[in-house]
Amino acid sequence: MKTVLMILDGLGDRPHDVLGGKTPLEAAFTPNLDKLCEHAETGIMIPYKQGLPLGTEVAHFLLFGYPIDEFPGRGIINALTRGFELKDKAAYLSTSWAYVEEEDGISIKERWVSDLSDEEVVGLMTVLPDFLDGIEFEWKQSVDVHGVLKLEGDKVSPELSDSDPFYDNSYVMKVEAFETNSENANYTANTINKYLFEVYERLKKHPINLRRIAEGKNPANFLLTKWAGKKPNLPPFKEKHGLNSAIVANGLLMRGIATLLGMDFIRYKGFENGVEIALNSDYEFIHLHTKDTDEAAHTKNPLNKVKVFERIDGEIKALVDSALRGDILLIVTGDHSTPSSGTLIHSGEPVPIMFIGKNVRIDDVKNFGERSCAKGSIRMFGSDLIQMILNLTDRAQFYNFRSGSKALNHIPKEINKLR
Repeated sequence: MKTVLMILDGLGDRPHDVLGGKTPLEAAFTPNLDKLCEHAETGIMIPYKQGLPLGTEVAHFLLFGYPIDEFPGRGIINALTRGFELKDKAAYLSTSWAYVEEEDGISIKERWVSDLSDEEVVGLMTVLPDFLDGIEFEWKQSVDVHGVLKLEGDKVSPELSDSDPFYDNSYVMKVEAFETNSENANYTANTINKYLFEVYERLKKHPINLRRIAEGKNPANFLLTKWAGKKPNLPPFKEKHGLNSAIVANGLLMRGIATLLGMDFIRYKGFENGVEIALNSDYEFIHLHTKDTDEAAHTKNPLNKVKVFERIDGEIKALVDSALRGDILLIVTGDHSTPSSGTLIHSGEPVPIMFIGKNVRIDDVKNFGERSCAKGSIRMFGSDLIQMILNLTDRAQFYNFRSGSKALNHIPKEINKLR
């Protein structure tokens, strides 16, 4: 049986006065999701730990059955989206072009210079240093003002703190060795601090920035860094779980995650097209993803998220019909909660989840929402998801059964025959 995992990114939320004390999911008119719920086993899922906000990348890493201590950092995922060939003696950092001023430190006035054109980015990147204190630097644009910075050298360490405080109206943070006192980590941190100061000196005098100032625009005079990572050694998804798989999505981040885990990536033209691809493909496991719910929450207007839920609900009828016929195992959930008000970027509440398929124990929940699904039969963590899928599709290996040289969570399709 084929499995479709539909992730509504940032699904969970909080109650809002403008919605009469409901969450956006509870307030939205979602007859298709509710119809699924009537035929589902439902519950709540804690992505990692109760109350701990996660980013999309690490949440998906856990959902796909990989241990958190093997997560290589979002810098690696972003590097894969840009086609970097990962090197062993290198670290990869995510970056953003920012506007700063010197005020008892380096004060951040605009974390992401919003109106910076691609042509301006190309012009500014030409003055970035490419070598400093034995470390080679290479920068590539990702999307808009975002990019990836590669540090390569014999003494390079990825154990680095961030210079980006992640919030506006703050200060650039000093990069430090992170959770270590190793010589290489301290050396790399000191070198990147020197690099950032050199970048600032070059950018603040750049003709593009001088022109922007003359035009009344904010200059892009700093390169904020975060999420350092190194080349990982991870088993591919198919080897780990026995399922040929694909991510069907629209965002570059999902392509990076697919590349990291050896999954195929298919980019859809619209969510309805994504539903069609998911239903008509031959993959055993398909992750159908939309970022629209998360992006609506980031506007900090709960009504925008309500509208997105209602639009998506109207686009999934074919998926609903297939699930209710028993053609597929369908799971609907989110990767994390994104509050539609307040100052948090993501929050740490659990997310609702439902399983629809021939082997599920249908419970009494009739509406897909945070509080209604909390009355369902399931309490689980994100790391439980793949094992539950293997179980519901009759692929789960009997615990401690040794069918070969490695422990498997799935029944192997082939065995090593004694001849």
